[in-house]
Amino acid sequence: MVAEGQILDGTYHLQRLVGEGGMGTVYEATHARLAGRYAIKVLLRELSDSADARARFDREARVTSLLQHPNVVQVIDHNSTSDGTSYLVMEFLCGESLSARLASVGRLGAAAVVDVIDQVAAGLAAAHAHGIVHRDLKPDNIFLVPVEGRATELVKILDFGISKVNWSRDLADGEICGTPQYMAPEQAQGRVTEVDATTDQFALAVIGYELLTGTNPFAGDTVGETLARVCSGIVPPSGLAGAVDEVLTRAMLSERALRFPSATAFAEAFRAAVMALEPPAIQVVTPEHTAPLAVSLRRARPAARGLRLGFTAAAIAITTFLGTGAAQWSPAAPVAKAPVAETVDSASVRRRLPEPVEPMLATAVTIPAPVEVRAPVTRRARVARKASIDRPLRTIAAVPAPARRPPPVLAPDEDATLPPSDL
Repeated sequence: MVAEGQILDGTYHLQRLVGEGGMGTVYEATHARLAGRYAIKVLLRELSDSADARARFDREARVTSLLQHPNVVQVIDHNSTSDGTSYLVMEFLCGESLSARLASVGRLGAAAVVDVIDQVAAGLAAAHAHGIVHRDLKPDNIFLVPVEGRATELVKILDFGISKVNWSRDLADGEICGTPQYMAPEQAQGRVTEVDATTDQFALAVIGYELLTGTNPFAGDTVGETLARVCSGIVPPSGLAGAVDEVLTRAMLSERALRFPSATAFAEAFRAAVMALEPPAIQVVTPEHTAPLAVSLRRARPAARGLRLGFTAAAIAITTFLGTGAAQWSPAAPVAKAPVAETVDSASVRRRLPEPVEPMLATAVTIPAPVEVRAPVTRRARVARKASIDRPLRTIAAVPAPARRPPPVLAPDEDATLPPSDL
C-alpha cells in the first residue's frame, strides 16, 4: 500500500493526501524528472483484492485518457506498484468542486450558471461523440479551476469510473449505478439498455436547476423517496419567470425521445432562457454618437477654423488684386443668400442622449447659416487649381500698397564711402 512521502516506481513522490474520489484516494505528487504537480489516484485498499474493482479502475483510466478535451480531466499515466496496487496519474487541479461552491454561496448568479452549464455540455459532447455516457454527473464530479488569462473559471468533469461505453460489454454496463437525486428515470428503474446521452442531459438539467435555485428538485429524506420523485416524471417549478421552467422540464422528461437532441442543444436553450431573466443593459449614447447634436455643435462653433478661413480668403483677395494691376477698384455688391434656419428636434435628441445632457436641449435650437460673400473680380485672375471650396468664405478687402520712393542720390562730396578728391 501507499502513503504520504512514498515514491511510486521511483518516479512519483507523494506529497500530501488531497481527498477521496470514487474508488480511490487522491494524493498530490511531484515527478522525479519533470516540473509541476500531479494528482495520483490510488485504488482503495479494501478494493485491491476485487477483480471487478480493479477492472473498473482500469477502464476509468482507458476511458478518461481517450477524451482529450479541455473540459475533461486529463490522464497522464496508469500503472501498478510492486505489490499490485493500481494508481492513476492525472493533471493536478487547483480550485474547488462545484458542490463546495454551492455549499459556500448557496446558489450562483445567472451568468455563472450559464457558463458552467455551457462548459459541462461541451465536455459531455466530447464523451458522447466517443460513445461514452458518464452516468454519475453531479456537482461533486465538476471542478472549477481559476486560469490566468480567463475571465471565468475552467470547468472540468471528473470521475468516469462508472461510465458506460457502447463499444464494450463490461459487466459494469449492466449495473444500476449513480447518485439517486441526479439519476434519470430509465437509470433509476434499471433500464440499463436505454441509458444514453440523454441520461447525462437529464443530470445536467438537474444541476442547472440546483445552481439557479439552491435546491435539488428531487432530493428526499430517503433514497426510496428520492427515486420515487425521479420516476414520477413531475418536475417542481423553479419559481423563475420566463421560459426557464420549459427548458428544464423538457430536459427532464421521462420520455427520452422528447428531450433535447444533445447536451449542447439543451445548453443553448438554457442560456437563452436564463439570460432573458437579466435586465437589458442600458446603452449610454454620448454626444459624439448623436448625429443631430454633432452637426449643431460643429455649426455653432465656427471659431475653431475661423483663422484658417480668414487666411484663405485673404490669399484669394490679394491674388485677385495683384492679377488685375488696377490701382483703384470698386467692390461689387455682396450677393447674400437668405439665412436658412436649421431646427433640431429636442424630443428626438432627448430620446437618444443620456440624462445629464438632456437639459441642454430642452428647447429647439435655431442656428442661422453663414452668409455667402463673393470676391470681386474685374479681370481674369490666376488662381490655384483648387480655387473652389465647399463652404462660403468672407473676403477681406486688400489695401493698395504705398508707392515706393526711389532712394536719394547723394552728391559726390556727400558720399561718405569715398575719400575727398583734390580735383
